[in-house]
Amino acid sequence: MFGVPVLALLLLSATAGRAAADSGKSDVRLVYCLADEHRRDLRDAALRIGVVRRPAGAAGGVGAVEVPGRGGGVLSLDEWAERHRGDFERACDALMAAAGDPPGASADQGGSGGLGGFLDGAYLLVTGAALTLVGQMTERISAERRTRGRQLAAAVREFRRIAWLYLAAYEQDPETGHGEVLRAREALSGLLAQVPGPAPRREAARRIADSLPLSDGLPRSRNGHLLQPHERKSEADGVRTMLDRHTRDVADLRRPAPVWWVRGLRGSGRSTSAGGQRE
Repeated sequence: MFGVPVLALLLLSATAGRAAADSGKSDVRLVYCLADEHRRDLRDAALRIGVVRRPAGAAGGVGAVEVPGRGGGVLSLDEWAERHRGDFERACDALMAAAGDPPGASADQGGSGGLGGFLDGAYLLVTGAALTLVGQMTERISAERRTRGRQLAAAVREFRRIAWLYLAAYEQDPETGHGEVLRAREALSGLLAQVPGPAPRREAARRIADSLPLSDGLPRSRNGHLLQPHERKSEADGVRTMLDRHTRDVADLRRPAPVWWVRGLRGSGRSTSAGGQRE
């Protein structure tokens, strides 16, 4: 597969080649149509298509034309070709087509299509390769984003599931082990650390990871007194509320990048609490 720098170089080369081919065709016109044996035919072609007039009387001689309008006047064929390039090329192309010599034919002779055909083919080939590469990169980025989204959603569900099991068990037994919850929390925190830019989204992901509940087990006692079942339930309910809030915050991270750019422009450097509220 082409690398981006290589593609850029090939595109520039193909574009330069097309410009060179166009320049070569222009040179062919000058050489062909201003040759001594073609000057009279060139003047007649220009007269027939109406871009010049025949000078009145003998002004300028047989090799002269009169250009109508402002900035016109009687000019030699060489002066006319230089000052009125578009009209000259139109008349010259008509002359060469009538003679069976299309513009640039001599430059393109030989090989299948000649230099011009090769450059056109190369240009189309490189352009097609560039579009293919862009499409592949876009698809890869989209696939990676979908994969990250699925992994993050799965980690959130697993953390919630294990946390709710732990909380239900804690209400019954304050000695319930906390290790499995901690492992699920660390797995979710690791995925949050991999959330891509923009910077405001990465910062929001970091804040969510730092504030996830259950970094430690819930207390067995407080101030030297064992917590009663209703007190442990109150502790568990508070964690459940935090879990719900952080679930919404993680889902918010999946908003498109432009949304986060706008948030950054609006001053998202100030800390944002869970649920998106400004502190």
